Amino acid sequence: ITAVAIPYALVNAANMIDGTWTLAIQRADIAGVELARSLLESQAGHRPVALVGFSMGARIIYSCLKELAKHQEIWEDMQQKESKNNHFTRGDNQRRFRNSALNPKHEGKLASYKREPASIVEDAILMGTPNHLSLPSWEACRQVVAGRLVNCYSRNDLILSIMFQLKKLAGGLFRPICGTNPVNVMGVENYDVSHFISSHSDYCVVSGDILRHIKHGQPCRLDSSFTKVVPSNEAMEISNNHNYSAQSR
Repeated sequence: ITAVAIPYALVNAANMIDGTWTLAIQRADIAGVELARSLLESQAGHRPVALVGFSMGARIIYSCLKELAKHQEIWEDMQQKESKNNHFTRGDNQRRFRNSALNPKHEGKLASYKREPASIVEDAILMGTPNHLSLPSWEACRQVVAGRLVNCYSRNDLILSIMFQLKKLAGGLFRPICGTNPVNVMGVENYDVSHFISSHSDYCVVSGDILRHIKHGQPCRLDSSFTKVVPSNEAMEISNNHNYSAQSR
């Protein structure tokens, strides 16, 4: 009976991921784009923000950073064009404005930016991100995060390592997943939190412990010129110390 029950449970979990998770991923990507637009159009001042999320929340942050990276490219392109246009004569500017009215590719977008897209996000912490690893995308995300870009992953996460992988095969080859592997991109900090996480649902319980473990909000800053990978045995020590202090209280 056990030999039959285990595969049956896996098939049911796969069907769940194929339906519910696919819909959640699509909505998370859309929500990330809307979050980026909200940050760009924010009326709450120019103070930087810190983005923290796990599971689909991490996917939203990932989508948001990619969208900000696209806007950063547009912003830089418009800055270069504006600097060149400052040297034009009056007649050149008149011809430029007439041409822009016929083909307005980026005209008007610079004025809509209240601030540089790369100056909005200070820190971004992603935990258990359900997304296949794409180094170019992470490099783009790194460019729009002024402070720390942290990837927290767990090798014990079977939902991401097995079931999510089975439903997201590309060309029959298994691709690494951000939530179960380190991201080898310059300036990205990777923390193995396997001793905190035994299943994907544990993130909602131990997210506070993980933030303390990675020293979020503390004044110390790591050198962003390298990729930091913290093994899980350090996470185990932090977890044991936290549990001991909690019991003593």
